[in-house]
Amino acid sequence: MTRLTRYLRTKNSDPIISFINLRRLIGILGMALPLVCYLGGRLFAGLPLGPSISSYYYTNAGDAFVGVLVGVAMFLATYRGYERLDDIVSTATGIMGLGIALFPCLNHAYEKVGFFNLSVGLSNVMHSTSAGLFFLLLAVNSIFIFTMTDDKARMTDNKKKRNVVYVVSGIVIIVCLVALGILQALYSQEYLDGKTWVFFLETILLEAFGISWLVKGETLFRD
Repeated sequence: MTRLTRYLRTKNSDPIISFINLRRLIGILGMALPLVCYLGGRLFAGLPLGPSISSYYYTNAGDAFVGVLVGVAMFLATYRGYERLDDIVSTATGIMGLGIALFPCLNHAYEKVGFFNLSVGLSNVMHSTSAGLFFLLLAVNSIFIFTMTDDKARMTDNKKKRNVVYVVSGIVIIVCLVALGILQALYSQEYLDGKTWVFFLETILLEAFGISWLVKGETLFRD
């Protein structure tokens, strides 16, 4: 048996993906989405910064947008935490993430859009509802579930630090959600399409989400 053959036939020490690594991957994908969309549109199509991350569905970066979202959604939907409550919230979050990918946002250049070929108006309602619930569930997960501690476990100093990150991340998500709601209430979609406010608020949301999951994956403040 050659050296190459021995290397290729070496048994993996742990063939099952670690839930710690899964948490990190969820965080990394979430944080990378805005940059992937922007750089994809800028470098390969010469596009300026879009009005929202969701608007990249209709650009050359659309495949990357849908792919990353579906990846995050599948990871969340199949993620298993320490308790059933963790599983339920993560699965619901994953379903909402899938809804963001399957139901494109409003674009007046189209009448029918998405996998289900819905009217663009109905698709936008489904998209906005899915996005709102997705981020709200992420905030709930970060503030109330990530901060939970086993009754028999000792609250370590690093656990206290992690809890601060979780709570701050959740609050940032909620504040950005409220800001997005205010923008939608005050301005028309046509006006917002000419601005980049929504893109930056969505980016902050995703970075807060990603940081929370990276810390949960023991990237920072590990015991």
